[in-house]
Amino acid sequence: MTALTRFLTALWAVFLVFAAAGPAAAQGADVSLGIADFDNSQPVEITSESLSVNQQAGNATFEGNVIVGQGEMVLTCDRMVVEYGADEGGRNDIRVIWLYGGVTFVGPSEAAEADSATYTLADETIVLTGNVLVTQGATAISSDRLIYNLQSGSGRMEGRVKTILNPGSN
Repeated sequence: MTALTRFLTALWAVFLVFAAAGPAAAQGADVSLGIADFDNSQPVEITSESLSVNQQAGNATFEGNVIVGQGEMVLTCDRMVVEYGADEGGRNDIRVIWLYGGVTFVGPSEAAEADSATYTLADETIVLTGNVLVTQGATAISSDRLIYNLQSGSGRMEGRVKTILNPGSN
């Protein structure tokens, strides 16, 4: 599985299943997340107004109306920076993916948005920052920051967490 596919799969997990602990508007809430049946073998398509690659710095920058799609999942943002470097075998591997400006993720019945997001492959962590909003059906949770660990399959919402639960609507 490519790093970008792992990133999209992880984002998919964030938006598919979430349950917050604690009262609405708490300072922090643990989030338990799960991955539904997602076909990550589908091709990943990236569209942008421009792409610049800096081999010396080891990064690629997609700018302007960036759209990343895989199957029914779509991720959009203003700018996406992909940092890469050679692994022990000399292959280029993605190390970190940064998303900036109007980061939005949409699945068939889920959506999320944030001002920015970072996926660090070494520690398998995704961090959504700034005006984070995750919705599934009529249920929504918002905060200043969401930290999600791929290895443990769980995350934590931090900073003025607000939860809206609509029983029986999902």
